[in-house]
Amino acid sequence: MATHGEASEERISEIDYEFLPELSALLGVDAVQLAKSQEEEEHQERLKMKTGFNSHMRSEAKRLKTFVTYDTFRSWTPQDMAASGFYFTGVKLGVQCFCCSLILFGTSLRKTPIESHRRFRPGCEFLLGKDIGNIGKYDIRVKSPEKLRGGKARYQEEEARLESFENWPFYAHGTSPRVLSAAGFVFTAHELWTGGCGAPMGLD
Repeated sequence: MATHGEASEERISEIDYEFLPELSALLGVDAVQLAKSQEEEEHQERLKMKTGFNSHMRSEAKRLKTFVTYDTFRSWTPQDMAASGFYFTGVKLGVQCFCCSLILFGTSLRKTPIESHRRFRPGCEFLLGKDIGNIGKYDIRVKSPEKLRGGKARYQEEEARLESFENWPFYAHGTSPRVLSAAGFVFTAHELWTGGCGAPMGLD
């Protein structure tokens, strides 16, 4: 999984050039030249932006909150964009995927956000449904406290707690497993919980 870094040189063409000659004749301007100029401007903006996995935007609810200042007169809704992995960057009308860092400046009338996402980044791990830490708007996990408490005896030793972090997800990189296990925490697949009382904690 890529880390947060500098933008790539990748060029993305969001404009459908097929209809531009007709548009040029209708408006009396060179629509093709205008489109190329717009694409170059957007490419330069992309080069300035950070890319890579953005763990701060794994939550769909957080992504949705970024659209508070977004222009509402667009063909895509903030809800659809957030559900498709995008958050508003604040740069022009740019939206960016938290996982593959695809940046789009336009909204298609013909395609939904998820379709446009697939068109430009079919290999995005978010789109492929891989465990990249996405927290869906309605993602609720409930575990039986009895099950958790039943296994707490084996986690009395710090070494046993540290071993529970073997599959610690890459997106939960804020605190090291060694520090957490020393503080009495245990990791169980998708949740962090205290070895003493078995109280679960989220990973966001």
